[in-house]
Amino acid sequence: KHLSKYLNQINTLFSNLHYFFKEWKIISSEKPVVILLRYNLLNVTLPFIARIKKIPLVIEVNAPMAYESQKFSGHLVKLPWIPKLTEWLNLALSDCVIVVSNELKNYYRNWRLCMDKFAVIPNGVDKNIFHPEIDSQRIITNYKLKGKIVIGFVGSFHFWHGIESLRDFINAILGKYQNTAFLLVGEGPMKNKLQATFSDSMETERVIFPGYIPYNEISEYIAAMDIVLAPYPNFELFYFSPLKLFEYLAVGKPVVASRIGQIAEIIIDQQNGMLFTPGNYQEMLDVTTQLIEDQALRLKIGKRSRQLIESSFNWDITASKVEQNLKRALKVMNQ
Repeated sequence: KHLSKYLNQINTLFSNLHYFFKEWKIISSEKPVVILLRYNLLNVTLPFIARIKKIPLVIEVNAPMAYESQKFSGHLVKLPWIPKLTEWLNLALSDCVIVVSNELKNYYRNWRLCMDKFAVIPNGVDKNIFHPEIDSQRIITNYKLKGKIVIGFVGSFHFWHGIESLRDFINAILGKYQNTAFLLVGEGPMKNKLQATFSDSMETERVIFPGYIPYNEISEYIAAMDIVLAPYPNFELFYFSPLKLFEYLAVGKPVVASRIGQIAEIIIDQQNGMLFTPGNYQEMLDVTTQLIEDQALRLKIGKRSRQLIESSFNWDITASKVEQNLKRALKVMNQ
């Protein structure tokens, strides 16, 4: 049992041999001119195949996997140098590395890698699925939200989404504004505890937990919200490019978000969103109050939010940038 804690990672590494032969067969058959790989923890075969066959390799990295495994699953990671080594090998053997944020690129600066091959391409959203013209009447009717200013959240109920900050915040808003309601969509380990806080009959009508909602219905729920929340806590390394943020903005909703990482780069305070210092409950309350009391401000910010998505952060633009980097890697290989 003690040894199994150490052997787990080693066994995963050896499983790469199985993938190596399968991938070699596929690459030999398909003969790609360039390879796009999304990096996964402890996978290391494809970079070697690409190098042997002299095929340019572009790696997409959405998170620092070695860091995450140590930070969030440290009790399972007994040999932390193994995931870090495999991650370094992937990056070192690639011709181009696509990361989703400047913070993630900066994280790798001390890894003795060529930073010139790094490209920052944030996430985006399907602007045809998430848009301001979505009919939210079904949601408003089902949850008796007519005439209410609806403050909403969509995501998993985990600490990294700032769920712990919501209890006192919700109580303060409900106590001050009788025309408000909360629509908190999603599942997660912290949901039941938060939901139990609002258990009396009056509160359950104004603090609604629909639970898990299929992805194709999420836009309808966001459309029913007047103000949306992204209350991330103060991480030491905020490398994320939050999909939730782009979905909110695409539907044309004013977002109240933590001033952290990429969010602080994208959101211009009071222009296309409202920012507050991570963990500062009073600031979060103040900017939300401002939106509750000013419908014109909500509409103005919502309109600019949608414009931002159309101009900069949709999947068409993201795909175009990825394509440019594939061509760049191919050009470098052919020089």
